[in-house]
Amino acid sequence: MTLWPRSLLSRLLIIVLGGLLLANASTLVSLMIERMSSAKTVMLGNLEYDVATSVAILDRLPAAERPQWLAKLARGNYRYQLSPGEPGPYPSSWRARDAVRSLQETLGGRYQMSLHAIPGPREHIQMHLTLHDGAPLTLDLWPRMPAIARWLPLVLTGQLLLLLFCAWLAVRQVVRPFMRFTQAVDALTPTASTPLMAENGPAEVQQAARAFNAMQTRIQDHLKARAQILAAISHDLQTPITRMKLRVEMAEQPELRDKLLSDLDHMSQLVREGIAYARSSEVREEKRQNVSLNAFLDSVACDYQDIGKAVTFMPCSGQDTFAIRPQALHRIMTNLIDNALKFGGEAEIQLCAPHEESVTIHVLDNGPGIPEAELKAVLEPFYRVESSRNRHTGGTGLGLAIAAQLVGQMSGTLRLSNRPEGGLDACVTLRQTDL
Repeated sequence: MTLWPRSLLSRLLIIVLGGLLLANASTLVSLMIERMSSAKTVMLGNLEYDVATSVAILDRLPAAERPQWLAKLARGNYRYQLSPGEPGPYPSSWRARDAVRSLQETLGGRYQMSLHAIPGPREHIQMHLTLHDGAPLTLDLWPRMPAIARWLPLVLTGQLLLLLFCAWLAVRQVVRPFMRFTQAVDALTPTASTPLMAENGPAEVQQAARAFNAMQTRIQDHLKARAQILAAISHDLQTPITRMKLRVEMAEQPELRDKLLSDLDHMSQLVREGIAYARSSEVREEKRQNVSLNAFLDSVACDYQDIGKAVTFMPCSGQDTFAIRPQALHRIMTNLIDNALKFGGEAEIQLCAPHEESVTIHVLDNGPGIPEAELKAVLEPFYRVESSRNRHTGGTGLGLAIAAQLVGQMSGTLRLSNRPEGGLDACVTLRQTDL
């Protein structure tokens, strides 16, 4: 089964085309056998009649006039000679069997005759006769099958091409809906506004497309409802947290007051990040702008340097203009840089030279990195690795999730990997055609 193709299109094409070719070949072979049999019967009948007539004419003509008639009585595959001919064994090949039997039945009882197989590049037979006046007569015969029309191979080739085209067209009509469903499933992401699938084609395909669109709508509605609930809860928590801060500030115990204020600040941060995550899940149409990525990323790094943060930027050489959504990309870079500073103390931004359809940005740090088993999990909301669950580095677990969600809305990818020399590499790939 190693030779069996993996794609459904190839498998169905082989099965359908193979079945059609076998059916067509069996029909063609049956017709050719019947045609050859009929043609052979007609040919042998003509041979019997024509040879009997020709020999009778030569037998009745005077000996002096016989040479003038040899050319008139000759045919495409046999001719007459007024000579004893060449000796040879009795013909026994399958090609000459029917012709020999036919000649024996036609002339065997009237003339003294013998049949001989003449060897050579193309074996043929000779029939040696003795006419009634004692003169020798030789029939030189090249047995052959009935000729095939010249147009027949062209028709067979055209028929084969027609079968191939019809089989490919039929299989494509079956496989094409599967390909459309595969593309629709691949494009279905919770962070992007995916267009509905076209509900056209056969009835079964339309029904499946309607079911897929209904499922997609339910998923998007469910995600929107979750985001709205999160935003509503986070927003409503801001008021009681503010009242609690005011009351704590009036506490008489400074040590207890500082601890409570720290906890309330952490709660406020969690509320703000929750609102930000809920807002980032909503797909907003931000106009694309062609900007210099070197200048854009350098400005982001300078903003951190102005407040004393160790953020550096390594620009790319050559053309760096690319169409981006500035606000979304700024938020992505801010979250990634904040994460790098939180765990590594410093961050480095690297820009790879943009291609025609994509651009790659790396945010590097020298922190402890992330266990390989959790590199994908940290992109989920509210997920934190054990090393971040402390008072100094612990966060809300939403920074990377927000960045991943915004990158997904821009039809890009965010991939995290550990650097060989230590630290984390956050790689953002954006695509020109989908931005």
